[in-house]
Amino acid sequence: MPYHVNILAVAADPSAGQSIVARLESAGAAVQTATDCLAAMALVKTAELDLVVLSDCPGQFDAIDTARVLRSLRIERYLPVLMITDEGLPVARRQSMMEAGVDDFLPCDFDAAALEYRLHFVLRLKSAHDQLKQVQNELTKTLARENTLLAQLREDNRNLKVRCITDGLTSIYNYRYLMEWLKTEFKICRRYGHELSMIIVDIDFFKRVNDEYGHPFGDYALKEMAVILKQCARESDLVARYAGDEFALVCPRTGRKEIQALALRILAACRKHDFRCKDHRVPITISLGTATYPEDAEVVSPEMLVFLADQALYQSKRLGRNRATAWNEIDPEMRLAIRRELHGPDNPLLADDPRSRLELAAAARLVEPPAEPTSLRPTRPDLPPEP
Repeated sequence: MPYHVNILAVAADPSAGQSIVARLESAGAAVQTATDCLAAMALVKTAELDLVVLSDCPGQFDAIDTARVLRSLRIERYLPVLMITDEGLPVARRQSMMEAGVDDFLPCDFDAAALEYRLHFVLRLKSAHDQLKQVQNELTKTLARENTLLAQLREDNRNLKVRCITDGLTSIYNYRYLMEWLKTEFKICRRYGHELSMIIVDIDFFKRVNDEYGHPFGDYALKEMAVILKQCARESDLVARYAGDEFALVCPRTGRKEIQALALRILAACRKHDFRCKDHRVPITISLGTATYPEDAEVVSPEMLVFLADQALYQSKRLGRNRATAWNEIDPEMRLAIRRELHGPDNPLLADDPRSRLELAAAARLVEPPAEPTSLRPTRPDLPPEP
């Protein structure tokens, strides 16, 4: 035999077992013996075996059950089983043995040539199976590593997405996400005729706060303001940091009355809040501006909604700060002047579609004084005046 083989010979008949062992050892194999299934099971679990030679002879256990049990004990490595049977074995029993895990058969009077042929076949099968199992294990480990990396990548992507849309200081949404969300909500409200309101909040004299109390306290004040806004807003509202010391709230399906009530609630909450620096209270106030689509006729785009709310905020500052102003509360003449400044085909605040520009032009004429009627016909002294 060109290679060393460890064989387990299982035979219930001692005389038959000795004959089998002698022929196996004469072929150069190292043989261990067992007379029943339990002893064979113990050897399969503890010894390094290359194959099992099982004698199909009467005993305590059936040979088919023994083959099935022995094969089930070696899942990680392939354990070939050779069955020694009579030549006249019925086909049905032979098929049952193969289904139980028997790889090949040896005649009871097998010689060295037959044994060499069978051993070569089953050991080549075992080698191919073990190599395949090794490759499968390596692939399983590789797949597990890739699944781990994929899970980490997904988690990193989720964290990156959160960082892309979240303000790092206040942990609320940033300006980029605010505008994306506002544009989507504006399209929905325009399509279905819903109301959409916006509030812009600015901390009064924030530069003075930073200069007097330091930037760490300024950061603290911004974080506290974000908490106040989140507590006052509804779950359907979006709260975002609009600029350095400015915040924005977008409120779907909210009209003028509701948005003004929310603005007053935010004002009251800020006035009650205890901003503390070194054990003493710091008076911090805010100014707010609101605008509403479609009740404010000038709102023809998301950018216009932001612009008009911002203009309302400036009006609150002009009136002394620490207050809330709606766009429609601004003096009509001032609103007219603001609208006239927006005229021009290249104004970025105008929506791209012609309908929006026509709507804005129509809204700009709402409070303009009507022009004096003029006659298209020339005046002739010989003609009577027009009725």
